[in-house]
Amino acid sequence: MDLWCYDSDTHEAVIVFNGDRENFRMLDPMWIVNMLAADINKLYRHDIFYEDKDAHQALRFQRVACFCYYRGIHAGSSWSERH
Repeated sequence: MDLWCYDSDTHEAVIVFNGDRENFRMLDPMWIVNMLAADINKLYRHDIFYEDKDAHQALRFQRVACFCYYRGIHAGSSWSERH
């Protein structure tokens, strides 16, 4: 992953990958909970890029990534194991 950003034209968060891999687009911030722990860690460590006018929408994606990171929520995790 190179970076992630908010696309104001499509209202999606876009994860930009190195090389020839196709970019990944998320319309709903809650899709982050279905990502692998390593992917959530990367999103947590890199701030999302956005234009000032899109801060409110873009930061929703960033907050979900932070929440998942701190709570250990990811694909394969079990709610009963953590709480």
